[in-house]
Amino acid sequence: MAKKQANHVASRRTSGGRAGLFRSIWKRITQKFTIMLIPHSERAVLNFHVSAMTIFFSVLLLLAVAGGFVYLSSVHIGASAIIQKQSAELVQSRANLDSVLGEVQDVLKQAQSFDQELTSTVQSLGIELTDENDSAPIARGDLASFFNLEAVGEDSVREVEELQNLSDMLAGAISPLRDMRDVLDAQKNLLSDLPNYWPVGGGRGFVTMEFGPNIHPVTGQWYLHKGFDIAGTPGLPVVASANGKVVELGFDPGYGMYVWLRHKWGFRTRYSHLQSIGVSEGEDVAQGQRIGTLGNSGISTGAHLDFQVWLGTDVVDPAAFLTISNDFNRWSGNR
Repeated sequence: MAKKQANHVASRRTSGGRAGLFRSIWKRITQKFTIMLIPHSERAVLNFHVSAMTIFFSVLLLLAVAGGFVYLSSVHIGASAIIQKQSAELVQSRANLDSVLGEVQDVLKQAQSFDQELTSTVQSLGIELTDENDSAPIARGDLASFFNLEAVGEDSVREVEELQNLSDMLAGAISPLRDMRDVLDAQKNLLSDLPNYWPVGGGRGFVTMEFGPNIHPVTGQWYLHKGFDIAGTPGLPVVASANGKVVELGFDPGYGMYVWLRHKWGFRTRYSHLQSIGVSEGEDVAQGQRIGTLGNSGISTGAHLDFQVWLGTDVVDPAAFLTISNDFNRWSGNR
């Protein structure tokens, strides 16, 4: 019983302490202050009575207003900076666009010059130019689709129309270029079948005796020299002057080791005074392929290649063919 009474007393004391604390806080909040406004004139003094709670909430309101002003100012400054940045980027984009358009103009001018040069070159090759732009403007259609346009009218962007014209011009140049390539390929194939390739590898050696009447270096008598004598270091590669087939090889007392090649159009070539032979009879050889080495076999006064060109049963001057693709060194004296 005594214990219950003690607990009851302690509980009352705790409740009383809390109530006293609340009363103390409420007293401070509701405490009033007097604000006096004393004018310099003889007017009466003005007195204002405000509580601490009013002052507290007034300070909070003032801080909120100041904070809002600072926040809005920062937002305004940030928005202004973003607008200025976007304006600068827009100016830069316009400058880049102007640069691109200038490049388009330059490319168009270069393409026009290219078209003129192409036309002149193709006509010089005897190729007839045909205008295919009206019948199949493929590039124009593709470009229009890319820009989501059906046609280029008077109200369309001028630069897009120029790009389309450039595309059409380049597309029209494809056919002449293809014809030109075919002509050049045919010319290359024709030259590879004619004995115009220098018969000593790497373009080395020099001519000591040409085709025609000459004094024989051994007998000292006039005779008809049937080919070219090309002097050089022993062991230099001797190569086929044209595409062909090995039809004969062997040794001759006068010409030494030799190789006969047969070519198209009735041509044959003979390579004599060789040091060694690197092909076999019946073998197909390509222009520029090694068939032997330069030597001094047979009747010879020094290491050289005797190169002959035959058309059917007639011997012809090798210079008529070698000068097509070569500038060779000549020596005015005999071997």
